[in-house]
Amino acid sequence: MLGIEQKKGHSDILSGKLIAYARILPSTENDNAPAPFQNMVKNGLLVIEGDFRQNNTLRQFIQKEIGANFDENIAGLLERIQEEGGELPEGLDPEVIRERIEELSNMEVIPIPAKITHRETEEEILKDDGDIFYIGEFQGVGQAHFCLTSLPIYYQAKYKEQVKAIEQRYLEEILTQIDSQKTIDTGALQENTELFPQGASLSSFIGNLQELFDTRVIPFMLLQKSESDFEKAVEQFNQFMLPYSNKEDLQQVCSILRLLREDSSNTKERKRLELLCNKISAIYHENFRKVPEIVKELNALAE
Repeated sequence: MLGIEQKKGHSDILSGKLIAYARILPSTENDNAPAPFQNMVKNGLLVIEGDFRQNNTLRQFIQKEIGANFDENIAGLLERIQEEGGELPEGLDPEVIRERIEELSNMEVIPIPAKITHRETEEEILKDDGDIFYIGEFQGVGQAHFCLTSLPIYYQAKYKEQVKAIEQRYLEEILTQIDSQKTIDTGALQENTELFPQGASLSSFIGNLQELFDTRVIPFMLLQKSESDFEKAVEQFNQFMLPYSNKEDLQQVCSILRLLREDSSNTKERKRLELLCNKISAIYHENFRKVPEIVKELNALAE
């Protein structure tokens, strides 16, 4: 309705860095505009930029409170729990962590203003990293400036909602691991005759998800000889990946694997499978900057 076009980035996974621009049409009004407005425009482009990536995320809070290598050493942490008779190490209280994240999530939002930047061309704008939006053409600099400076407030609110949801999932994964005192890694999974042992979950997985796909999941599922064995593996895969929010990605992975079981030489579907696994892994490991480029490659394959 408002004519805002996203030129770069993924609408469902915001990067936290916003660039928005408008094209200012030549007019007498702009020629006579006050100096501050005239100085904002470069080659007919009015551009703003804002970086809303938070410095105090839940992961950083936990690393500060518990130790810088908490993510890498969580398996060792759980070994300590067992060695010490089931008691949590001093300073690690799940309820305290839960209370602190609730405090952080309920803090008042203070919008961070965006700043005016100068770019020579639209091509130069699109080379930058971040979520890039084009809001259209304007006759007056003042109205364009008003629209551009309003957009970052909405963007920042949506990004905060996204970060809050991600951190809540991260918190639940940590608490699940602490409560169960059990983690699994790729090496442990390789020893099983089934794809995943009963009760295994992405929440208790410690390691590189892309490596798990490459060395365990994809080879195992493609090697299933009977249809019933394959469907059983699909069920185990979906159960393991239950914490992953985008179910459509998982459905596509399983659909491609069905096609490849019938025709293993289908290079296009193999590439789609590789990209989907890359996307899932990037989202799981919160490497959101990689996602837009992966999505772009997937869309190109679909054409």
